[in-house]
Amino acid sequence: MLGVSRRAWVPAVLLAVLAVGYGVTASRGAVSLDVWSANLASWSIGTTGTPLTDLDRFPALADNDLRATWVVQRADGRDVVGRAPGTVAAAVPAYALAHLFGASGMSIVPGGLTAALLTAIAITLLFLALRERLGERPALAASLVLGLTTPVWSVAADGVWPHTLTVLGILGMAWAAERERWWLLGLFGGVALWGRLHAAVICAVVGLLLAWWRRRPDLLLKTGAACGAMLGLMMVWTQWMYGRWDPTAAYDVGVFVSIAQDQGLDGLNLAGFLVSPGRGMLVWTPILVLLLPALVRSWRALPDWSRALAVGGVGYTAVQLALNAFKGGEAFFGYRIGLELLACLAPALALSTPRIGTVGRRLLVPVIVAQAAVFGFGALAGPDTAPRISSTWDSNELVARVADQPAYSIALLLACAALAAVVVRMWNDPELRRKDGAS
Repeated sequence: MLGVSRRAWVPAVLLAVLAVGYGVTASRGAVSLDVWSANLASWSIGTTGTPLTDLDRFPALADNDLRATWVVQRADGRDVVGRAPGTVAAAVPAYALAHLFGASGMSIVPGGLTAALLTAIAITLLFLALRERLGERPALAASLVLGLTTPVWSVAADGVWPHTLTVLGILGMAWAAERERWWLLGLFGGVALWGRLHAAVICAVVGLLLAWWRRRPDLLLKTGAACGAMLGLMMVWTQWMYGRWDPTAAYDVGVFVSIAQDQGLDGLNLAGFLVSPGRGMLVWTPILVLLLPALVRSWRALPDWSRALAVGGVGYTAVQLALNAFKGGEAFFGYRIGLELLACLAPALALSTPRIGTVGRRLLVPVIVAQAAVFGFGALAGPDTAPRISSTWDSNELVARVADQPAYSIALLLACAALAAVVVRMWNDPELRRKDGAS
């Protein structure tokens, strides 16, 4: 009986702790207009039942030289916020609830709390996907590393970005695949494409590879049907919100087509995605450098769904980099374009950790502590909404912030590092491990 109750309360506690932690650190002041405009649409729907609102009442959009970035024209000629369907729909219940309890005026708080809860659910799903294969403590550790030492905390959990939906969808796919629930895999793939339409690449690759490797065409049919149903619902949404049965209606697709034609799979864009000081995945999350060799060594022994998810993440990223620049805009801490690849690699990387080399094993804890300090700082300090050239090759936002406010920034970084070091030390305490195993 104790074992059954523990299986239930551990993920429940993980979900609750992450939801509260993310909720406390979610942005409440200035945020990216990507997030704010999506929240504005959610607020309008949640309080009035319609996405139509007088955008001229909001100078942040009305007086912005880049207004067309966040505003599109409906089929009837009226202006409306143009954001990915999932980023708007996800927060509607929170805004409706806030309105029910008497909240007045537009606020980003319900949106931030929505992002916190959805991201906490995503990390809990990763834990559930890994627990049987890694064991409870290693699965919990791997989940917390993804949830607290990467931009999952400073971006996906900070406000309703597209990545809030894609990370949830991807990690939900991992959980469903581990349990061989193919309809659910397709539904979670649909959640991801509500965040970014081309995240359908991930669902398609996973479904195709698993059907091929397992000689199970029914698997592909179930996954594809569920994901296709979610795409159909998206078209219903865009018809209601934009007056078009077009899943791309929230964006000016011509911009992305032009970028793809001019840029394609540009080598400099790929290099920026990986190693630029401002947005490089390997710069901000060097744990990838330590774990990727283990992933290569473990590849054949990994569960097929984790390999399929990794391949899908690479395919999605190739499409993403062809459609857009690695910079990903401004007003967020770390990187965001790489979050889908990070989520897709997370299960395979976690399952590969037993084969990490000697050097990697020695560096693993210091790197985890360093990343926890950096992203703890980013989550507590909030996004810097002032435009910076440092978001690309010129500098790094963390370095720029330390230069701007050295005493405050260094003190906060040291405090985050100290807390992370204490937690890691407690986690690795042999006596605690013994008691935990005995329970």
